[in-house]
Amino acid sequence: MVEKTKKKSRIFDYFCEEEQFVGGVAWCAGCPLELIARFVPKILGKNVVFVGTPSCSAPVLHGQNVGSWHKVAYMASVMTGVPSKATGLSRYYHRIGKEATVVCFTGDGCAADVGFQPLSGAAERNEKIIYICYDNEGYMNTGNQRSSATPLGAATTTTPVGKVDRGKPTMSKNLPLIIAMHNVAYAATASPSHLEDFAKKLLKAKEKKEEGFAYLHVFSPCPVGWRIDSNLTIEVCRMAVRTNYFPLWEADNGRFRLTHEVANPRPVQELTKLMRKFSHLKEADMENLQKSVNERYALIKALCDIGK
Repeated sequence: MVEKTKKKSRIFDYFCEEEQFVGGVAWCAGCPLELIARFVPKILGKNVVFVGTPSCSAPVLHGQNVGSWHKVAYMASVMTGVPSKATGLSRYYHRIGKEATVVCFTGDGCAADVGFQPLSGAAERNEKIIYICYDNEGYMNTGNQRSSATPLGAATTTTPVGKVDRGKPTMSKNLPLIIAMHNVAYAATASPSHLEDFAKKLLKAKEKKEEGFAYLHVFSPCPVGWRIDSNLTIEVCRMAVRTNYFPLWEADNGRFRLTHEVANPRPVQELTKLMRKFSHLKEADMENLQKSVNERYALIKALCDIGK
């Protein structure tokens, strides 16, 4: 008797919409933001409305000159107004009975810093929108300045490396956990290296936004600012998960769950060696970075264990 094997899923099976972006766009070579932006409407469908702001996504989402780089419905906003505009759109569509998935699409500079107050307000009110933060750990569109999402020890133009300063002296803000602690309907992390996990979370966010606020925090290394070879960005994403630097988890109405648990985590140095923004770190600095990674993972693991 031939034993039936379980059919392996293909990422293409999750696509419900055709490509919404033109073949050539203005993002940097190797930037995973292009993959993320193309992926979202393919999974969420044609009724997506993006709300964005000046950022790395702006050159493409805003369009240039008299043309557009995409066919997605899009509203531009200042950094302090993204969740507010999305809230207005969501409530209006609900009032007229029109189906729409309103998606905030910003970088970490907007989500964690400039636009954090309205983000927190929308999360606290449990607005029926999806907020996607693509985290490249700094203000990359304006020249690689540090944000509160920049990790401990990272070199940026505003946390330089020299005789006195040795990169960013503080840990990054744990934004996805902070948003989850607002008791939102759904919060999760995702990575372009694990597209099926990402697709499932997008679909879950679309489902849960009928109950309230849904938040996705997506890892998005910057080849230019992080000084990564453009052909290695997905490998950086993959190693960030393997080292628990960027663990994949979700919180469904406050119930935490790891969606990809790493059996034998690699040391964080296997991630940092792939980029040059950490190349100045000494052994003691690397130990401090490893300690921060371990502590953050232990915290999220403990939250997941509570629900078991």
